[in-house]
Amino acid sequence: MFAICSFMDMKRKLGNVSFGGNWSEDILTSDQLNSVLDFLDTVAARCADEDMRDDRLEDALAYVSAHIEKGDMLAAAMRNALAMSSPWQRQKAAHRAVRLIKSSVREV
Repeated sequence: MFAICSFMDMKRKLGNVSFGGNWSEDILTSDQLNSVLDFLDTVAARCADEDMRDDRLEDALAYVSAHIEKGDMLAAAMRNALAMSSPWQRQKAAHRAVRLIKSSVREV
């Protein structure tokens, strides 16, 4: 059995590292980005059956807006997708929005 460290646990552990370089900040940023992308994948997968719009989603979309080029536009696309009334159109549009977000990350 193993435990997955939360972002804050990782930040606390790496905060004690005192030698040069910014690799610890890069690890934190990469870990946080991966967590956001994984969460958005989950949202897209479940949005046909559940209303996934909540504070956690808004936090993830705020991260996208702040850290990804054209993030405001991409976050708006995800919000618009999740507001669609048809479950299958909603899910298709949400998956498309997540793909766009991921492709924007790879381009940076």
